[in-house]
Amino acid sequence: MATIRDVAKRAGVSVSTASLALNGRPLVSEETRRRVLQAARELDYHPNAVAKSLADGRTRVLALFIPVTLEHLFSSAGFFGGLLKGMHRAALQRGYHLSLHVVESEEETAERVRTIVRSKRSDGLIITNPTVHPPYLGELRRAAIPVVFVGRPEESDFPYVDNDNVEVGRLGARQLAAAGHKRIAFLNGPNRFTFSRDRLEGYRRGLLEYGLPFDEDLVWSSDLTEEHAYSTVVAALASGLAFSAIFCASDIQAVGALRALRGHGLSVPENVAVLAVNNTALTRYYQPPIATIDLHEEKLGYLSVEMLLRQIEGGVSAAAGADWQARVPSSLVIRESCGCAPEDPERNPGEGGESG
Repeated sequence: MATIRDVAKRAGVSVSTASLALNGRPLVSEETRRRVLQAARELDYHPNAVAKSLADGRTRVLALFIPVTLEHLFSSAGFFGGLLKGMHRAALQRGYHLSLHVVESEEETAERVRTIVRSKRSDGLIITNPTVHPPYLGELRRAAIPVVFVGRPEESDFPYVDNDNVEVGRLGARQLAAAGHKRIAFLNGPNRFTFSRDRLEGYRRGLLEYGLPFDEDLVWSSDLTEEHAYSTVVAALASGLAFSAIFCASDIQAVGALRALRGHGLSVPENVAVLAVNNTALTRYYQPPIATIDLHEEKLGYLSVEMLLRQIEGGVSAAAGADWQARVPSSLVIRESCGCAPEDPERNPGEGGESG
């Protein structure tokens, strides 16, 4: 079997330089890294993971916790698929592996976190979908293990990568208000998630900027599944509420809303406009194609692994401060379901007339 010395000799570099290149360290030029990786491929070199672990005390495993129900996970497969793609790419570049843990309750999350931390089976943790009062924060503080949240944790002294979800909510409300809608419903996610609370605040601000009143009757909450979104919108329609647009907190909720509107004899966007969040294949290929706000989930995943590895390789745990908080900008994608053009930034809010 080829050794790292063989790789270094073929690439014409020192053993230490070959090691830096193979481990993705930034202290090597791209040309040198290319030569080393080419030599490794030609020699069919594979580093001994056990030896590396014994040498520096690292497992080179990153534990990824997704604390949602399986129904939520599979119904939101487009978002989580993009997230995992970005994470896998970043981990692979640095010689790490992801260990996926799907946990269906916060209590199960806390128990699994405790097990991983105490068994030292992972160098660090990534936790998605933080809720307002997760029960495992105390365990993370005591263990002082590197951790990154995907989503803003309520206690902001933990590192996290997220979108500005207040801006996501504001962008959705403004876009529909700019098209002239006065009665804009908001189909939000469960209130236990911090992103749901942030998007609700943004929705409220977007309405205010266009001089529209905030009406609690037009704010609905549902699980992030098509069926629950469908039944929530059916109930709203049955109550006789008047609205001309629905802003949905996820793509899968938008599909449920569209199905409910059709069942009630309403056309989209002719009778009711629909705008969603998450630019997945579901929004692109549904009929009509669903206007949405792109969260760029692959970048979220990539940056979360990068931030975690900065902690691991820098010997930092539970880091706090602006350097450990990354925001990925979201962007509006206009499609047929909203029946409108992008909002004109020069337009004076409040000028629009009735629509739908």
